Amino acid sequence: MGRPRKVWPEARVKELVRLREAGRTWKEIGAKLGLPHVTCSRFWQEVLGRPAYRVQSEDRRPVT
Repeated sequence: MGRPRKVWPEARVKELVRLREAGRTWKEIGAKLGLPHVTCSRFWQEVLGRPAYRVQSEDRRPVT
């Protein structure tokens, strides 16, 4: 049995969602939130239940 997950402040969760929906990479999001990018992506998938695929935004080129 692992450690209990730390609770994120609501403002941090909203910022994570905003940045990801804006098409930012996990590395950019981690730098902005002051957290490792892996922590951000795991929270996104495991806690928020969001899909793991890359989010596209209008100002970025498609991933090839």
